[in-house]
Amino acid sequence: MSERPGACLQHTSSEFDSRYPLVAQPETALVGRIKIAVKRAHPTADVIKIAGGQYQSAGLPDLLVILDGRAYFFEVKKQRLGESEQHARGRATLRQESRLADLRRAGAVAAVVLSVGEVLALLVREGV
Repeated sequence: MSERPGACLQHTSSEFDSRYPLVAQPETALVGRIKIAVKRAHPTADVIKIAGGQYQSAGLPDLLVILDGRAYFFEVKKQRLGESEQHARGRATLRQESRLADLRRAGAVAAVVLSVGEVLALLVREGV
């Protein structure tokens, strides 16, 4: 075999491709689509994926958008086939919900989001 093991699992597109199910989980693909859409709609925005890990504070949201001097935090949940919107939002952990509340108290906009459209609509509602 001339290819190295796992080479067929590499996928560089920001869009989720069902042929490569082991590469990107659905929420990861949605985060990528949100980043692209926010940058297209707001080219001056700084859009940062917050990576979780053992050295990271627990409960931090998936995305930080800094736009016009304001911070927007988004915990991204992918709504599963047949799942209600309420149930999808309810998959945010207690730590995540607590962290979002802390960020809101500090003056940021912070929300659990299920789609690209929801993020863009929230930014419009906030006057951006």
